[in-house]
Amino acid sequence: MNPLPGDLFARRLRQERERLGISQAELARRMAALLGTNVDSTAITRIEQQTRAVRLDEAVTAAEALGVPLITLVSANYARENEAEIQKQLAELAIAEQEQERLRQKIHRITQTIQQLSAERESFRSHALSVNPETAGDHELDPEPQASLDVRMRVVRNKPAG
Repeated sequence: MNPLPGDLFARRLRQERERLGISQAELARRMAALLGTNVDSTAITRIEQQTRAVRLDEAVTAAEALGVPLITLVSANYARENEAEIQKQLAELAIAEQEQERLRQKIHRITQTIQQLSAERESFRSHALSVNPETAGDHELDPEPQASLDVRMRVVRNKPAG
């Protein structure tokens, strides 16, 4: 059977307090300073011995006074859960980075194709203009695609190599 959060809190409160090497009286003093009210050291004793329930404001303040997240005082498996979440996020990050690289390469290939097609179009247009100047306009792009192409090519020309 899983221990209740209050049981875990009492055990973890004592563990964290002892890990920091502070007395129950010192923890009570720190909590009183944070709460702005008196906290008797016997309250800490009774909470740790599970003869007194901890109030929510006391639990939050105790965690703050000990410098730990509240979850560490109410979760038996916090470290494992935290480690598992870190591993999950690292795996997602690796996948996202791979996707980002794949998309960067795709953008590079598309940009190169646009540059090549633009150069071919310009060469064809120049040739058409030299052969028959009256039909040179027939080889122009419509204004909207031309404007988009011009903007994109300015971005490509101004982008640092990398």
